[in-house]
Amino acid sequence: MTNTPQKQILTAGRTTRPRSPRLTLPILLGALVLSCFTPLKAGELELIHTSIVDAKALSFASGPATRFGNVVNGRTHQQSPLVTSRGYQYATWFDAVRRLCIARRKLPTGKWETIRFNDHHFKSNDSHNTAVLGICEIDGTIHMAFDHHSSRLNYRISKPGVAHHPESVRWDASAFSGVLHTLGSVTPDKKCTYPRFFNAPNGNLMLYYRAVTSGNGHGMIEEYNGDRQDWTPGLGQFIARDLGTFSAAGESSKYRCPYMNTLSYAGDRLHATWIWRDRFDRTHPKNQHDLCYAYSDDHGRTWHNSDGKVIGRTGKSSIHLNSPGLVVSPIPTQMDLSNQNAQYAYPDGSVHVVHLQRNDSTRKRSYHHHWRTKDGVWRSQALPFSGGRPKLVGTRDQTLLLIYSGQGDRVAMAQGRANSDRTAWTWSNIRMPSNASCAGDPLPDLTRWEAEEVLSIYSQEKPQKLIRTQKSEPVDGMPSALKVLDYRLKAPSQLAR
Repeated sequence: MTNTPQKQILTAGRTTRPRSPRLTLPILLGALVLSCFTPLKAGELELIHTSIVDAKALSFASGPATRFGNVVNGRTHQQSPLVTSRGYQYATWFDAVRRLCIARRKLPTGKWETIRFNDHHFKSNDSHNTAVLGICEIDGTIHMAFDHHSSRLNYRISKPGVAHHPESVRWDASAFSGVLHTLGSVTPDKKCTYPRFFNAPNGNLMLYYRAVTSGNGHGMIEEYNGDRQDWTPGLGQFIARDLGTFSAAGESSKYRCPYMNTLSYAGDRLHATWIWRDRFDRTHPKNQHDLCYAYSDDHGRTWHNSDGKVIGRTGKSSIHLNSPGLVVSPIPTQMDLSNQNAQYAYPDGSVHVVHLQRNDSTRKRSYHHHWRTKDGVWRSQALPFSGGRPKLVGTRDQTLLLIYSGQGDRVAMAQGRANSDRTAWTWSNIRMPSNASCAGDPLPDLTRWEAEEVLSIYSQEKPQKLIRTQKSEPVDGMPSALKVLDYRLKAPSQLAR
């Protein structure tokens, strides 16, 4: 695969095929796709519970100090602010006085019990600096990472067993360590951004983050071993920022970073999809290009391309720009390609990605669905609608549910169903049973979805009033409620395990 930008965009009435023989596209008439976009019955999705995690969660005033949005709770890269384990759900966020918080509730309708930490103060108005959590199922430790954007890792860990014995544990700050900047035996990069925890099927806990900076950063992966109760040395970098030269529109770049979608296991296989952002004169979203895919069958040690060829070994030989077969959907720069979007994978090897980009014919921006069949063939399809940066879950019969911020900054969902040979998908909007506002990106609790067939959505409401300021230092906006919305399909199918 060369590093020359290539087009793979659905257009009305025609298909532009990529150069790789592995990539094919369905021929779909734009009008036909649009005619399929009809509302589902209102009763197919029901709102079963709404809870307020915090009535006064942090928001930022609009002004010179505020970067990338007015809320830090509910951002697309915040993969795991809401996690379920052993009948309890846990949430993390920043409150109106800039404290890091963690809360738990007994499912399905228990009240939230909150710990507000006083040993760390959130100082910026940068919405990159989110808080995330993860739970190791082997030893019951709760892990938190919070408040960094190309800065040192802020991390804390609970005592063992805190998540295993929620009924008997004392739920206060004494259950957790103070703020740490290392991962036990592992020293992370000095510049950390976008940390996210996710569970391995062997019970260990994984962590992904970007090292260095935007347009010039490595992809990093670490593992917490619950039996040893420590992080595993020898992992770290698995995607390189500085191998290969990318050229587009007469410019060349020697540096780039991966913008990761959701890393997710399906069965014992770990799937990763991302796009590149290259640095020409500076980092910029217009420099984003190409959908990349790799998988690992040994918990992030060895990485394969879609055809099964080994293309990287973590901590030894990194995946890079020119790794063979890495690009599964060639997308040129200047296509307004969004970063850090939706991914969902199945145990049969099929993988789905949805992101925003321009359509080749109209130049309008819409969602694009890219999917890998169980036979390893990648296909793509432009969808007739758009919204905020989405998230994705799926049922066992491989119906897809897309969650996003829609018109009027409201929580919205759409449903995707495949035709018989999975060469095309029909997408329909779901008529929502509630009219919930969303100041950022609505984020699903992936652990509860897989375990209980319940879709818990983490979402902070839009502030009632937008406060504006010309001050160059951080200024708070009007706080708003952080909520968890619990939805269920009335006739759900068995979910993928």
